[in-house]
Amino acid sequence: MTVDNSIFWDIDRTLTHNALFYVIMGNRGGGKSYGAKKRAIKNFINKKEQFGYLRRTKDDLKDSAKEFFKDVAKEFPDYEFKVDGNKFYCRLSVDEENDKARKWTEDDVIGYGFNLTTSSNKKSIPYPNITMLIYDEFLLDNESSNQRYMKNEPRALLNLYETIARPGTDHPRVLLFMLANSTSVNNPYFLFWDLQMPDENKPDGNGKYIWHHPSRPIVVENVKKQAFIEAKKKTEFYGVIKDTGYDEYSINNAFINDDDTFVEKRSSIARPYFSFIYKGQRFGVWISMSEGLIWVSEQYDPGYPIVYTLTMKDHRPNTMFLRNKKQAQHFNTFIQAYKDGLVRFESILIKSLCYEVIKLTMCI
Repeated sequence: MTVDNSIFWDIDRTLTHNALFYVIMGNRGGGKSYGAKKRAIKNFINKKEQFGYLRRTKDDLKDSAKEFFKDVAKEFPDYEFKVDGNKFYCRLSVDEENDKARKWTEDDVIGYGFNLTTSSNKKSIPYPNITMLIYDEFLLDNESSNQRYMKNEPRALLNLYETIARPGTDHPRVLLFMLANSTSVNNPYFLFWDLQMPDENKPDGNGKYIWHHPSRPIVVENVKKQAFIEAKKKTEFYGVIKDTGYDEYSINNAFINDDDTFVEKRSSIARPYFSFIYKGQRFGVWISMSEGLIWVSEQYDPGYPIVYTLTMKDHRPNTMFLRNKKQAQHFNTFIQAYKDGLVRFESILIKSLCYEVIKLTMCI
């Protein structure tokens, strides 16, 4: 069967945005990993540039590395590939008999495998030819996976990036591609860099849905090609998942663990009620007595004196550490309003964070 490759993710058009970090999310099977691997192989064949393949754990890397070339090798029929431990190899094929007799050499190394859990062990090892990093499946599906994000995982990723890219030296520029299926915007990376999903009503000149960070060389792409969606809808598998909710994730790239219930922009007549600090970020809680609603927002009144903290790490001068919510009138009112369905959140990310906050306060 002939496949129309134009329905899949196009890495070349993404690269026109000239970022350093590319956060790429999209529906399953949309060609994200395939496209990144194909570009990495081309970089080696044409320019002798190497890549790094990143996974979260040692087991993740072991299981995925051995299959790395399995799908994409057909694009390069004149080459042969091999994975041995954490090294990936590529070389021009001579003939089958001679290929078996030839030994693989360091000149054939196209890339290296890394995992975040042991990345600190690599600090003294140089990788002068790596120009591309692929962090595959960087998002977890906490609803169906037993895995959890590492503590301070974005920092672990940055440490590994710095080890490889050696910023400030003569090392060539290293692009990072973070690839994932759409699970939830409530994840450590969106929080760490304050990322947002692109506006689905505003594609760029190439028809891509891209969000540029206002102050960092980071772009977020929502890979959503209508031709690919229509192709998946014609499969037998679509008949299995249609109207189950999973179809929105698999076909339409909806974030499977997110929903917009109670997500609403605050009223223009809402007034500051209090603010709280959680995971280093301050959130404003606003109230409208006439409408009987409370909103949680990233916007807050810096002059309003009532500021709560929920953890010792967030506690600082001129804040109130929440030891007992019953003794904190404003916060207690907020919790009761939440129970009564009277709290609104200005984004899905804020909603997810507030769920964590409310769970914490239930134990106080």
